[in-house]
Amino acid sequence: MQACLAGNGDAFAEIVERYGTRVYNLALRITNDRDAANDCAQEAFIRAYRALAQYDQNLPLQPWLLRIVTNTSLNHVQRWHAHEHPVEEMPDGAEPAELQPEALAIRREELGEVLAAMNALPARYRAALTLRHLHELSYEEIAHALELPIGTVKTHLHRARAALLTELHRRRKERTS
Repeated sequence: MQACLAGNGDAFAEIVERYGTRVYNLALRITNDRDAANDCAQEAFIRAYRALAQYDQNLPLQPWLLRIVTNTSLNHVQRWHAHEHPVEEMPDGAEPAELQPEALAIRREELGEVLAAMNALPARYRAALTLRHLHELSYEEIAHALELPIGTVKTHLHRARAALLTELHRRRKERTS
């Protein structure tokens, strides 16, 4: 980051390389649209580059970047009322090696159901769930990323989990009917 602040463009390219997938995945979870996610991720990195002078080097870089992409993606959803499309990509992260092929297939199917159910939630709830459970940020980091008080983050997460459970139950009921 110090090299970026000194004007080294290659150093910022390294930041884009390192965080690009996470930034895109968060934008995708919020917008539910691959093209919009690409646009939001690019816009987030442009905004980050322009705001380098405002970055506090005493704070971790990832929450700062994730806050920018979250705001960019939420603004996109609000501005364009993005059409929701199911996301069928699996999140980054390795599956445990000890799982047998059958167990692995069941786990992937269940994860797909959860991601599909998440797509039915409002964007602000998807953002909070994604930051907490896929990016494993703390409540404080989520509050910083979403520019919300910690209490509001906890409320969003509580309501998002309840809505997610309701949606999962509804989908399972439909499947068994």
